[in-house]
Amino acid sequence: MDKDIRDDRACFICGERNPIGLKLRLRVDPERGESAAEVTFPAGFQGWAGVVHGGLVAAVLDEALIYAAGAKGIKCVTGEITVRFVKPALTGAPLKLAGRLVEDKGRIVLAESRLVDSEGREIARASGKLFRVPGPIGGPDP
Repeated sequence: MDKDIRDDRACFICGERNPIGLKLRLRVDPERGESAAEVTFPAGFQGWAGVVHGGLVAAVLDEALIYAAGAKGIKCVTGEITVRFVKPALTGAPLKLAGRLVEDKGRIVLAESRLVDSEGREIARASGKLFRVPGPIGGPDP
């Protein structure tokens, strides 16, 4: 890679420095290699009327994959993600996001994530192949 992968806290999904982003606060469980968050998509994030754009659903699922690996101290980027959309995610509705590390294969890490509604019904799920990258995981770079 030509450039170091660094976190300037401006990520569209989780960056508190991004004025138009979701500012998603993911919690991690280092022991289990899991991530979790609650998300409510505003109306401006719709595709069809009242329905969250599928690309944004995929983006939060991707973030949960990365955070699940990060929970185990693995810094990585997504190499491949497969998303299965089960039912529409509605704007304005509280949703629960969860990710988990499946397997650490060295250079490649496998992870899964799910988005469910307040009743626990699955909205979408993803599986991903993540590539390990050098450097520490941490807060903002100077």
